[in-house]
Amino acid sequence: MVAAFVIAACQSNPKKNANNGATTDSVRYADQVHAEYAKGFKISYHKNYKLLEILKPFQNQVDTLRYSLVPRELTDEIQVENSKEIPIPVRSIIATSTTHIGLTEMLNANEIIKGMVGAEYVYNKEIRTRLEDDKITSFPMGEFNKEQAIAMQPDLVMISGGQSSQFDNYKVLMDSGIGVMVNSEWLEKTPLGKAEWVKVLAALLNKEQLANKKFNAVAQKYEELKAAVDTVDDKPLVINNMPYKGAWFVSGGDSFTAQYLKDAGANYPWYGSNQTGGLRKDFEVVYEYGLKADIWLNPGATQTKEDILAKDARFKDFKAFQTGEIYNNNRRKNEAGGNDFWESGVVHPEILLADLIKIFHPGIVPDHELYYYQKIQ
Repeated sequence: MVAAFVIAACQSNPKKNANNGATTDSVRYADQVHAEYAKGFKISYHKNYKLLEILKPFQNQVDTLRYSLVPRELTDEIQVENSKEIPIPVRSIIATSTTHIGLTEMLNANEIIKGMVGAEYVYNKEIRTRLEDDKITSFPMGEFNKEQAIAMQPDLVMISGGQSSQFDNYKVLMDSGIGVMVNSEWLEKTPLGKAEWVKVLAALLNKEQLANKKFNAVAQKYEELKAAVDTVDDKPLVINNMPYKGAWFVSGGDSFTAQYLKDAGANYPWYGSNQTGGLRKDFEVVYEYGLKADIWLNPGATQTKEDILAKDARFKDFKAFQTGEIYNNNRRKNEAGGNDFWESGVVHPEILLADLIKIFHPGIVPDHELYYYQKIQ
């Protein structure tokens, strides 16, 4: 099914339908990208355009969004039915999530970011410098100024899929001729699936060759690390996160976080659930596991063991608290609160996996030093 708002965006015009043959010379795509791990997008290559399909753009909707990526010099002549046209290569974007920085960084394309939502939480040093030099317009978190965005006239606004109603909030931008593309990498169930969304940006920038080279290296290393753990029998029991207002949200068994734990050789109490997001558990349920869990990961925003006890003195009874096996993913966090875990970590799951293996099975990666994680003292 094609989303209605995409169909509506394709008004009739005198441009020639790409499927009926165009009079222009064909554009050849020697370098192509295709999804191997990701389930949320598909890219196909045609005579004079690329077709990008976002297969599950929103949490509450399974309609497919179709974007025709048309070379800039052909946009006056080519029209692809039932799609929203994006002229390529894209030269400027407004990024609405710091996770998008990981994509531009991998493709050596940070310069295309001209606007940044949540700029106060950026970790990337180059992006921060460009923000300080007013080369990037800052949009504070939750305060996206549409009039300001229209005045900037970027080629593209990249948004993260949530509820489909969020897309409607950007209609005024689309009516002004600004492309709005949904990036749903966060809905992927596997770390490599999330990282592979770099190929979507590559198709927009005509950087397929670079994306294939870099992603293939990431995937190869990830698979090698995973294979090294596959034969391990002794798997430590792991819990994660921190309770909030009496409830403890843990990662669902079909989430990308649970996949990380599985690939790193951990025993996790909720592998059997089929949830892709968080599971709401009573404090007492997780507490019982905490008493015997070997390792505790990501205990909220805590920096020290004293911080943990300040949340609840009962945590001193946890096995991991007593043995000191508590780790948080905030080693690469700046004073402003920006955390590289949510930027480069999106496209470098092989480093994150190596961190977890170092924590669970240090003998497998003896020379690896923790990069995103650190032990809480």
